[in-house]
Amino acid sequence: MNRRSFLSATIPAWATAAPAPRKHPNVVLVVMDDFGIGQFAPLAKNIETKQFDPAFVEYLKKREQPYTPAQALDFSRRAMPTMISLARGGVLFSHAFATSNLCAPARNGILTGCLPNRFGLYQNTDVERTGFVPGTVLAARLKQAGYTTGFVGKWHAGPRLEGAIRQGVLKKHGVTQAQFAGLPKEKKREIDQEYQSSGASGSVMPSHHPLNNGFDYYFGYNTWQSPFYDAANIWENWNYAGVQKRYNTELFTDKAIDFIRGAKRAGKPFFVQVSYHAVHGPLKPQAPRRYFDKFPSESYELSNFYAHVNAVDEGVAALRTEIGDEWDNTLFLFSGDNGAPLDVASPLPGNAPYAGHKGTFWQGGIRIPMLMHWPAGMRGGQVRNEMVSAMDMMPTALDAAGVPLPPDLDGRSVLPLTSGKTAKLHDHLVWAGIHARSWGFHRETVIGANPEKRREESPGAWVATDGRFVLRFVTSTPKGLFKEAPDGAPAHYEMFDLSEDPTESKNIYDKVPQIAAQLKAVFFRQARTLPPPTVWRKDRWREMMPPDNIHLKQNAP
Repeated sequence: MNRRSFLSATIPAWATAAPAPRKHPNVVLVVMDDFGIGQFAPLAKNIETKQFDPAFVEYLKKREQPYTPAQALDFSRRAMPTMISLARGGVLFSHAFATSNLCAPARNGILTGCLPNRFGLYQNTDVERTGFVPGTVLAARLKQAGYTTGFVGKWHAGPRLEGAIRQGVLKKHGVTQAQFAGLPKEKKREIDQEYQSSGASGSVMPSHHPLNNGFDYYFGYNTWQSPFYDAANIWENWNYAGVQKRYNTELFTDKAIDFIRGAKRAGKPFFVQVSYHAVHGPLKPQAPRRYFDKFPSESYELSNFYAHVNAVDEGVAALRTEIGDEWDNTLFLFSGDNGAPLDVASPLPGNAPYAGHKGTFWQGGIRIPMLMHWPAGMRGGQVRNEMVSAMDMMPTALDAAGVPLPPDLDGRSVLPLTSGKTAKLHDHLVWAGIHARSWGFHRETVIGANPEKRREESPGAWVATDGRFVLRFVTSTPKGLFKEAPDGAPAHYEMFDLSEDPTESKNIYDKVPQIAAQLKAVFFRQARTLPPPTVWRKDRWREMMPPDNIHLKQNAP
């Protein structure tokens, strides 16, 4: 069965009724990269320093970071005044979840409204090999409905053209890859420089290019990061854009503004997704002083982090100003992609009040900031505590635009929830993938000098939650990987009551067997038809899957 037929055959069918005809609202979706919920001003105002992850606080103390938890909390609360204003006038979600603990599958979930595992995406390398099923990006439905559509910033949703571009450069010089190793150093350097100046690392295969998947305009990069200055991996539509000297947060904002201006001149409703590089590393480059000087401290890392955050906030303010009198009928959506990585450069409050970080399936790896604002169509001043997902944003945009939702989505429109027509969106959410420590401060528990190189040895995990209780299954840990388990560890279940234990410190798996069995059944029911990963370790995946998984049987040795 190919992946397209698999998708239609196994994703549960559902749809919301199209709303009554109305003027199409504009839609703006802003996504930040590696941004923690404790670092997000509208949520930071509701936490206290005593709720910070004690393990992360202790880690920073050992590194003698010259700031206090109180100072970090103050910076987080005032770095995003625009977002605070939008939250007050819109809908803030306190229990929002990512579609994955890593950025590439998480972004596939946002674009398609589907659980990334349904495409065989369990970690970044799976996306970079295959990505989403072409034709499933939901922006295409807005384009079909008469919207002009644009994407600016981080794509990271499919394969790159690196191999093809390299072969083209070699062919131009009349050599093969096999002959390359024997060339003189000067000739090899010339070919390498030509390849590096091609922008290959940010390229997109045509099958997964935004312009072939629902977007009219594209300015961005198809990889995990783009340096804040001198980015050499950005493409505009089909063409490599060359080295971009400008600070990329402002560059992306200005490109989005140019797109909005064009749409307004054409008199068409528009959808634009702005996926900022901030606050993904590398974070060492200093943000412009107009942002940096607002956060004076003895810690360069603390000041610089919230300066980059503030630049995004001012970018959103600039988008709102450009939209002008159409703002009331503009649906604004904001989300992170996954939890913050948490280290010296990604500071407190981090993912507070939860423990864990990007790459893990602790709550800190999958909790995200999320808000919506639409004066003409959504009652403002709401704080919603129901469980929602980043998969819900594009279905919400389609619903607001009066576009019927396809029957094969996991995501749902939040409009019935925010209007009081339904009490909840999701009974349960599930995830599966790599459960790795190398994306955050827990990398120090990995044995060896380079934990990134040992990433693929990490256990896998699946998670199911009903919003209060969370059940996690962790596959066996190999010998010699973690300092606290030098002899390895067997596969095991962990369960927590998040209402009383947000840092997941008290395993209650044996104390609530009935609830554990219910959550186990939820995951197994969905997991039975999940395909294997494209690149990630099949042995980890097999250990997670129920024995009656149809793909497990098909791929059995």
